[in-house]
Amino acid sequence: MGEKDCLASSQTLAMASVPMQEWTEPCDWETALKEGTIFESLNLPIYFADIGSSNLKTGGSALNPEQDEREKLMSKISCVSFAINDLTLYLDTHPDCPKGTPLFYKLSKERMDLLAEYAKKFNPLTQLSMVTADLNDNCYGWAEGPMPWEGGCI
Repeated sequence: MGEKDCLASSQTLAMASVPMQEWTEPCDWETALKEGTIFESLNLPIYFADIGSSNLKTGGSALNPEQDEREKLMSKISCVSFAINDLTLYLDTHPDCPKGTPLFYKLSKERMDLLAEYAKKFNPLTQLSMVTADLNDNCYGWAEGPMPWEGGCI
């Protein structure tokens, strides 16, 4: 069967139907980051495997108190940032959601506050957190401090 025959056919080759996602209460942000979605109803594994332990570091380390605090704060930033990204995908198709939109703004403020706290205690993680942390505006130092690959938050 050639291309012309295929185009001339009266049969429908395929038709996809994707149901519209409904709002469900999101799970906690640490679980969302581990599972890959803030919505438990979307956590549908392709196949069931043994539930193992995550490699995600959410606790601290015994290295030293400063490193422990740095890791805990970085974990909070990662969890909230992931939740914002996942919520953004939902809001792309549900821009008028009465629960999703306020949650987006709440999480965005929380993320900015966490970035400012991290910048004050350690070093800015983004260029914007230099401003929100009220750092010395005579100094450009967003790349100050150890990067993650240098042991900043391992």
